[in-house]
Amino acid sequence: MRGHWSAKVRNPWRVRHLTRVDRGSLTVELAVVAPGLILLLLLVAAGGRVVEAQGHVDGAARDAARAASLGRSVGQADAFALQAAQADLGRSSWCAQGSVTVTVSGFPAGGQPAVPGDNVTAIVHCSVNTSPFRILGFQPTTPFAAQAVAPLDPYMCRTGTC
Repeated sequence: MRGHWSAKVRNPWRVRHLTRVDRGSLTVELAVVAPGLILLLLLVAAGGRVVEAQGHVDGAARDAARAASLGRSVGQADAFALQAAQADLGRSSWCAQGSVTVTVSGFPAGGQPAVPGDNVTAIVHCSVNTSPFRILGFQPTTPFAAQAVAPLDPYMCRTGTC
């Protein structure tokens, strides 16, 4: 009985010699599978760029809101927020040079004192180069935005009479 079954079982690890009919089948299989694999790799790379860029912009918005909350005037808050966002989104991020903008709102205008519960909001925008992924449907540049809120210190002097 043992000899009967062992005669029919083939060794799966044995390399099969290609016959004339099989010649070139590997080339055809590779030609069919390769474009799909390349598209899959591009999709993974595009997803990584999107996640990393959004993370950078989120961090820049958080830092911009915190920096704006330290300003003593509206102009100073705007300048601090832009400076913080540009420092975060400098050469190490995917944002294009000169595409970083910051909008600050909620800061007390005209030297009004802040009251407990006042917040400043910073919205950071930047454009990311996604041109390598145009085959996947991306535009050459993709805009990213993030918003963050930071509390204003009610005991900080923001009037000119301190």
